[in-house]
Formats: sequence, structure tokens, C-alpha cells
Amino acid sequence: MPEQPTFKQLQKLYIVCYTITNVMFQPIYIVRIDERTGNIFVLAGAEEEIELEITPTGELVDEPS
Repeated sequence: MPEQPTFKQLQKLYIVCYTITNVMFQPIYIVRIDERTGNIFVLAGAEEEIELEITPTGELVDEPS
């Protein structure tokens, strides 16, 4: 069974998804948990140029490690 996101990750994910789709008007392609780090990974943007990670503490990392 895949790892479950933390409440703080879900809060940040909502803000990120809202901003990408309703403010920036960009598509979101992938949202998944990186099983190695526990971070939520988001791939978005018309050219798939937006890559974000959300740590289990809800912090946003704009360059995946």
C-alpha cells in the first residue's frame, strides 16, 4: 500500500493545485508521493516545466532532489 500524505502536505497541495489551475491557468499532469523521500511530487505547466515537491512538514521545495 502506498504511503499516505500528511495533513500538512494535503493543505499545501490544495494551495499549490489551486494556484496552478485557477491563478496560473496551467494543467497538472502528475501528483504522487515519492516513496524514497515521502515528498509529494507535482508536475505541471503547458510544457511540463513546473516541478514541485511538498515535504511531509508541508514545506514547498521547488527543485526536486
